[in-house]
Amino acid sequence: MRPHPEDTLTFLEHLEELRRRILWCLGTLVVGAVVGFSVTTRFHVLEFLTRPIRPLLEQGKLAYLHPTEPFMVTFKVGMFLGIVLALPVVFYHFWRFVAPGLLEREKKIFIPALLSSVVLFLFGSVLAFFVVLPYGLRFFLSFGQGALQPVITINDYLSFAIQITVMFGMVFETPLVIIVLTYVGLLSPRTLVRYRRHAIVVIAIASAIFTPADVFSMLAMGIPLYLLYELSVGVGWFIERRRLREEDPYQVELPLEPGDV
Repeated sequence: MRPHPEDTLTFLEHLEELRRRILWCLGTLVVGAVVGFSVTTRFHVLEFLTRPIRPLLEQGKLAYLHPTEPFMVTFKVGMFLGIVLALPVVFYHFWRFVAPGLLEREKKIFIPALLSSVVLFLFGSVLAFFVVLPYGLRFFLSFGQGALQPVITINDYLSFAIQITVMFGMVFETPLVIIVLTYVGLLSPRTLVRYRRHAIVVIAIASAIFTPADVFSMLAMGIPLYLLYELSVGVGWFIERRRLREEDPYQVELPLEPGDV
């Protein structure tokens, strides 16, 4: 096969290509930030983000302690939205830069793994924002009713909401890590089955650490995580069978060992 032109670049040419792609990414981030700020101000993004807590406040509005705080919060939200809008371009340039150095087997899993990571992160984040966050806020604000008056600033609320949302998104990447490790041969489905009980304990501990201290939030993270773990086991068996078929076409079923079921 004729080598790809990017495979024959010198070290300095690789640095020049890296510089060019970084500039493209930075330019895209700047444009995304401008668009994100415009969308945040025009389409009332802050009202959408504060929807989970507004019904729990007497005035239905969050407070702020500094004259510039509303602008800074709007700016930060616009920047975050701009980063999200720019991610497809950033991922494209990252792929174009690293693809020539990857093996064919690594290329086959890179794009599916990347897309799966985005889907899993979004799934965990949406679950956190629309389900866990409202119940967590209701749980925490239920303490001290009648004796205390909550004065919650927009900055404190967004920090709490982002922390919960990002934590859920990151934790839901765990099954993808398991599948990738199984694909490259560093982890076997037999090991996943054998240590299922240990995994349940780890999931319970993670659910207690990364969620508000109410039972509903723990279950909202723990149950989907366990289902994704079982899905990872199933995908691991599929990958293992496929690998064995490639090595020995006459071997269809995997030999089971004691404790695999």
